[in-house]
Amino acid sequence: MDILTLKKNQTSVKAQIRRDLVSVLSSCGSASKKELFSRLFEISPLSSDAINDTDVDSVGVLYRSIIGAVLSDSVEMGEISLENSVYSLNRDVPLFIRGYEVKEYVKSVLKENVPYSKKEIFRRCELAFGTDKTSTNKDDNRLRAFVGEYLTSCEKKGIVTVSDGVYYLSKEIENVVDSYDSFINTLNSRGGENFEQFGAMLLRAFYEKAGVIVDECSVTGGSDDGGVDIVVRTTDKLGFKEFICVQAKARRNNHVTLKEVREFIGAMHTQGGSKGIYLTTSVFHEDARKLIEDVHNVTGIDGAILYSLAKECGMLSL
Repeated sequence: MDILTLKKNQTSVKAQIRRDLVSVLSSCGSASKKELFSRLFEISPLSSDAINDTDVDSVGVLYRSIIGAVLSDSVEMGEISLENSVYSLNRDVPLFIRGYEVKEYVKSVLKENVPYSKKEIFRRCELAFGTDKTSTNKDDNRLRAFVGEYLTSCEKKGIVTVSDGVYYLSKEIENVVDSYDSFINTLNSRGGENFEQFGAMLLRAFYEKAGVIVDECSVTGGSDDGGVDIVVRTTDKLGFKEFICVQAKARRNNHVTLKEVREFIGAMHTQGGSKGIYLTTSVFHEDARKLIEDVHNVTGIDGAILYSLAKECGMLSL
């Protein structure tokens, strides 16, 4: 796998690393960070040369950064425990299941063109996502709901046919099913100005869906925007008002850097924003992401979260 391929498929790679992480900790019980990274690299699609390449723009360094981001997310969500520099799977906490990841995995199973029953497809997903490793049924139920929803959608679209409870692929799935990759690629192909407009519409839809009054949601426009692309003014049900500054960056490969996030936070404070949102079709560098986590009134929305929000708000049809 080369650097361009990894950047293009970063979301699916991240999902695979999450599954590998659960699998590794399930088998070994616990591991130090060094041991964990070593095991994850062993089962990665990277060559030994790529793994050992320490150049800042190498595929090995980017892959290591993605592992670090996945590990941090899992610890933050309580899926993985960290005590005395040792990581272990928290079997009492349900795994966080993302709908788009389940969809992409089920799609890969269907593309094998092997007849499976719904029970068999779910079992494949259960083993892949690791919900069978936890003591709670909450993640199993969430996973089952996503699988059922996607299979029903495929059946309605004629992508699969069902006979005696067995699913058969009937069409070339890539030509029919909307996907994360096509969504992000479409946004990137339309340029920065279009992405800013889309971001404003998405944020308005999100806040209104949450019952928040949107007093203003507009694109600032022009090169002299002061580092803020979108301004959002809201009033919640108790009458509290917010002035939200938004930076929107559509980019194909490069991640958002620490410097860019710092500059945006400075611009937000200069303009008197009470909150800040950094919106991107790409991903955040690990250092940039850590800074965002440390600033209580700033959040980062990467391509994966963007896709999830667009789906939630019914805005996948671009």
